Amino acid sequence: MAQKQDKQKKPAKAEDAGKAEKAARAEKLRTKELTKAVRAKADKAVEVTKATAKSAAKKAKDFEAEARRAQEDYKAAKATAKAVLKAEDAELAPEEAKQLVEQVAAQIVAAEAAFADAPIPDTALGELLRLKPGAPVDLAALESGATPGVENRAQVEAQLPALAARVAELQERLYAAAAGGDSKRRVLLVLQGMDTSGKGGTVRHVVGLLDPNGTRIRAFKAPTVEEQAHDFLWRIRNNVPEAGQIGIFDRSHYEDVLVAKVRKLVLPMHIGRRYNTINRFEKSLVDDGAVVVKCFLHISPDEQRERLLARLENPAKRWKYNPTDVDDRMLWPDFQEAYRIALERCGTEAAPWYVVPADHKWYRNYAVLRLLIEALESIDPQYPAGDFDLAAERERVLES
Repeated sequence: MAQKQDKQKKPAKAEDAGKAEKAARAEKLRTKELTKAVRAKADKAVEVTKATAKSAAKKAKDFEAEARRAQEDYKAAKATAKAVLKAEDAELAPEEAKQLVEQVAAQIVAAEAAFADAPIPDTALGELLRLKPGAPVDLAALESGATPGVENRAQVEAQLPALAARVAELQERLYAAAAGGDSKRRVLLVLQGMDTSGKGGTVRHVVGLLDPNGTRIRAFKAPTVEEQAHDFLWRIRNNVPEAGQIGIFDRSHYEDVLVAKVRKLVLPMHIGRRYNTINRFEKSLVDDGAVVVKCFLHISPDEQRERLLARLENPAKRWKYNPTDVDDRMLWPDFQEAYRIALERCGTEAAPWYVVPADHKWYRNYAVLRLLIEALESIDPQYPAGDFDLAAERERVLES
């Protein structure tokens, strides 16, 4: 009887052991799958952290105050990366993997916060974007997607209220110095660039911060019959800003050495003469009290394609699309060469060129605004004292 009971117990024990082994295998498989998924997330997070740390290390070269924090971020990222690589050769428990991911995420948040809080350098942006007069120009070597002087958009947006107040104050002082005094100072902002580079957008965002009373805007299209009856600078001279004004040219006299050259509208010998004529004209403006700020809005062909497609796909922007833009796009190398020559031949000490990376619209607007502020600061306009007896006039107002 006892032998019979023993025989019944053995199959039961074997069955229980099998179930336990099967459950253990399933649990182990689940743990491995979970670990694999967590590792993948950790790897991705570490890559982001590495990129953040690399940027932080680069930033440390320019900002000594941030050097220690950037180095700590970099070391932390390396330690995390090392931990993940080490985990590839060992079982990683779910809780350990979770802690690792949380650690990486915290590092990313800390690094991003450090960038957002980093101050914009005091270095004049003009020094970073200005082409050296007389030096060779290689547009292909200049990054259209770069953001010289700033790390990210958050930095710029944090500065915009102060920049808007600053340009408004300087413009008022410029206008007052001419209206209430004898100042002849003024600013001419020239915007040039390929189609869709953002000349009109810059006018809306930057000039929108200015007082219309002291602003003169002119967009130059193909010359009219009347304009063709005069020399190419005739229509330009008629639209230069007066004393106390900020003038903005959406395209300019440079169309007559760019489009005219590429489209062969003028003989090459006449194009060659126009460079010198432009230099003399701009020098005369500077001698008469103007500061000339010439901005080449530099975009890539890929960015231009995206912006042209956006105009076609958006009914609200479709009116901006012009089939001739594609015609000019087909001549991209020719236009780049024409711009190269114009930037080299007409970049002078009196009126230098600034190359503004324009793939990022937010940076383009910020850069042009900063250049405009720096031009006004170079003038440093002052409110006029007035040609009357202040005490006497105060008394008269009180008695009136």
